[in-house]
Amino acid sequence: MKNLIVEGFIGSGKGAVAKAAAKKLKLQVVDVDRRISDRLKMTTAEIYDRFGEPYYRAMETIVLNELLSLKKEHVIVLGSGVAMMPQNEPYLKELGTVYYIKLKHQTIVNNMKASEKHGWIRSEAWDEQVAKLYKEREPAYSKVADSVIKADGMSVEEIADEIIKRHLEAGPDAE
Repeated sequence: MKNLIVEGFIGSGKGAVAKAAAKKLKLQVVDVDRRISDRLKMTTAEIYDRFGEPYYRAMETIVLNELLSLKKEHVIVLGSGVAMMPQNEPYLKELGTVYYIKLKHQTIVNNMKASEKHGWIRSEAWDEQVAKLYKEREPAYSKVADSVIKADGMSVEEIADEIIKRHLEAGPDAE
């Protein structure tokens, strides 16, 4: 069984793409961030504020370990920091095929400006914050990805279709 795993930076549309792909493939979506939020009955921002980033990263690893017990194929959407933790790479490789939605920095900034979802990152220098985070995280995304989708100019549906195409071409036992 190879789960289809979607990763990308904040504002890359991971969740929307995962939902679109899951709907087309008739699979369920597992959202790592949602699992953590549901377990702690707090938003991601509240968890960060109360416990800090190291705690949140540890929770991501715990959830990935739990997902190894899935009996059916799922579409898994990762939080934007999962790839930053080296201990997560073996879990990701065992769980399935990782598809990285790669967008240019400016596309991400534009997406974030258009979304109310990512208001927590905004500050006077939020564009610089985003640029710094992107520069830090991009190499980790590329490292754990089995397949990179250069998605600038693509719609959610087009990205989902490309991921599905690649996933089906790779087959259930592809590495």
